[in-house]
Amino acid sequence: MEGEPLTPAVLQEPGALEMHFQPIVMLTTGRVVCHEALARFPGLPGVPIPDVFHAAHAAGFGPELETLAVRRAIETPGRPPGTVLSVNLSVTTLGSAGLWEALPGDLSEVIVEITEDELFGVGEELERALARLHDLGARIALDDAGAGYAGLQQLMRVRPDIVKLDRSLVSGVAHDPRRAALLASFASFATQTGGAVCAEGLEDPADLRVVADLEVAYAQGFLLGRPAPAFAPADCVTARPFAAALRGGLRTFDSAPRNLTTSLGGSVPERLASIIATAANADRVDLWRLDRRAGDLVAVRAPDRDPGARVPLGDVPARAHALATGEAGQILRTDVDADRTERRAMASAGYNGVLLVPLEAGGAILGLVACYRRRARPWSRESVARVHARALPLASVLSGGGLTVAEGA
Repeated sequence: MEGEPLTPAVLQEPGALEMHFQPIVMLTTGRVVCHEALARFPGLPGVPIPDVFHAAHAAGFGPELETLAVRRAIETPGRPPGTVLSVNLSVTTLGSAGLWEALPGDLSEVIVEITEDELFGVGEELERALARLHDLGARIALDDAGAGYAGLQQLMRVRPDIVKLDRSLVSGVAHDPRRAALLASFASFATQTGGAVCAEGLEDPADLRVVADLEVAYAQGFLLGRPAPAFAPADCVTARPFAAALRGGLRTFDSAPRNLTTSLGGSVPERLASIIATAANADRVDLWRLDRRAGDLVAVRAPDRDPGARVPLGDVPARAHALATGEAGQILRTDVDADRTERRAMASAGYNGVLLVPLEAGGAILGLVACYRRRARPWSRESVARVHARALPLASVLSGGGLTVAEGA
């Protein structure tokens, strides 16, 4: 754009600004759950998009251009039901009165992305803007995390709903153990502070396979879909091989490990549930014993049921499948193909996901751990491994015939 200063005419010419949309995929299901709105300037071929916005800010009309892009993105028809829209806003534009006048009063289907490198030296003004966005129902994403000067520091400070890991962390992760360790540390930290994680810039199937095994809920990149003027359909063909299989109403993980043995070490169900909840980043944990002879699940620890309460396996087909196969799995309220019984129960209780992990010892299935989340964020294989590890004491006691209903009380 050198020698060709950007003028405010771009705000008035209808064809000067076009919006394209790139799909973001939930790795657990392989379905598109979000579209990121990306500006395109047909009259400026070959000019990097960030340079256009930088020039607009330098010329004094950056907030107006960003606001126009957001408004056009929100007004674009045809977004598939059940998906949300992600838009990009600079910290400068968040402080613009014109933006707030242009935004609709309900942003419950909108994610606002801000970039890590724009946060240096920004204080209470940003916090007020983020709080205002949350009040309107929007979710906040920290874009390009890990690319800037203080990634983990910004995570602690902003506490975003979604952390988008920069392509510099993601590209080549399948062949670089150090990059994989760094990505895993960001992902684990983000989930433990309440944020879901999205990996950006995915172009290699090998990288996607590694990312899918970590605490990364969402993925974005040319491998999964390029930006286009129209919204992508809900089903992402490229992501299917990496999505968890749907069996018995569950998005299943690998079968549970065999021959688990350890000692209880003085723990009780309430304490054990707390430990598992921390490990799984869950809001609630229920513990169940399997009465195979009666064909029932018996409550050991379930906040909405008395100890000893029974649930026939015929009433909970997804749980019956997990117990019959030993496969850990999860059900998300947004997964339209998953078990309806569990989805209805979650809806009435205010949860958006449940992770079901069978308890096994000596080759026998003895019970079940159910972990619930209010946030619509899936679990990873890594999470399942942590639940298995923390639930070992309960499996050991059940295998010895201990932990009766009276003890569970």
